[in-house]
Amino acid sequence: MKKRILIVDDEPSVTDILREFFARFEHGHQYETTTARDGADALMLLLRQEFDLVLLDMNMPRLGGLALLKELRGLGLKVPVLMLTANQDSKAAAEAIGAGVVAYVPKPFDFMELEHLVALALARPNRAPGGTAASG
Repeated sequence: MKKRILIVDDEPSVTDILREFFARFEHGHQYETTTARDGADALMLLLRQEFDLVLLDMNMPRLGGLALLKELRGLGLKVPVLMLTANQDSKAAAEAIGAGVVAYVPKPFDFMELEHLVALALARPNRAPGGTAASG
């Protein structure tokens, strides 16, 4: 069973590390990763394709992570999101959680914790497959 992951981060080194992480990650699935450099590129991808999980950087040019998250939720997309950030601001974390992220993940990553959070996010029963809005 294949899971589609969208990694949104403006730092190529971070997207490279996360792509390698998913290449080695095993929980009974194969992982297909797609990357976007910012929220604007990610929004275009999310409107055209279905994803099972989004790893989203908080601070990016053009359209930041929190603004993209709010846009997705406004469009009714229920895809689980893990918010990634080097920002340790508790106010920003609270705002991201209030906007519907599964978890707020600090950089640098603790890969065992990230693996656990990915598994939990993909197992969430209250979301529609592929990131579309859940129907009643």
